[in-house]
Amino acid sequence: MMQKKKWFVSYAVKPKEQETKTFHTFIEGLDVEEELEKHIFEIKELMELETEEITVISVSLV
Repeated sequence: MMQKKKWFVSYAVKPKEQETKTFHTFIEGLDVEEELEKHIFEIKELMELETEEITVISVSLV
């Protein structure tokens, strides 16, 4: 059985004509790529952003 893992993620958000803001969060799951994709999609929807306005800076297993 696979065990859930937890990652610390840093990412930058640069909406059009605004300053870049850096955010940090923890995500959990079995696959980091799948969980990161879901998280980024949620951020895009919530903040009404385009994909290119979000840049992942780092992902670290904790």
